Amino acid sequence: MTMKRKIIALAAILALALAAGQNLFAQTIDQTDTAGLEVQITALNQAGEEDLMALLTRLSIQYTVELTVLQDLSAQGYEPGQIWLALEITATSETTLTDALVLVGETEGHGWGVLAQALGVKPGSAEFFALKEKFGEHHGYVIIAMNQEREKNGQENGKRENGKGDGNGGAGKGNRN
Repeated sequence: MTMKRKIIALAAILALALAAGQNLFAQTIDQTDTAGLEVQITALNQAGEEDLMALLTRLSIQYTVELTVLQDLSAQGYEPGQIWLALEITATSETTLTDALVLVGETEGHGWGVLAQALGVKPGSAEFFALKEKFGEHHGYVIIAMNQEREKNGQENGKRENGKGDGNGGAGKGNRN
């Protein structure tokens, strides 16, 4: 073999190895990121199971969307996690809510990498990590607000149950001996 052919063969092997490694890396990113995105969606779905109206109200406030729009989406069968993700996409891009819901459906079950690519963001880039962080922060705000509201309501209910509430306003007759 001549030196020129050896160099060409070595370059071809190196190119194939590099392409295979890049493909493996992309799959690894998507697989590891799937869990993170799914955890956030599942947490919102669970919060919706506990108190759907409170969650939709929180999303309405946070994303400045009419509550009736979110109620309609829920009535159409969209889960709270899907609605949240569509709202996030709309807030961070020029995508309409309708188009964002279609995108959510197309990328469901995949991770951040697939979602980012669908939004035109290169996985692994600085913009990609900023997008994930922003979505994570907003998700956290929703869950924290829901938990605080739940605790507040629980404390108020606890006060009434422990006899510290309003009572019946003195309208009862009581027991006379």
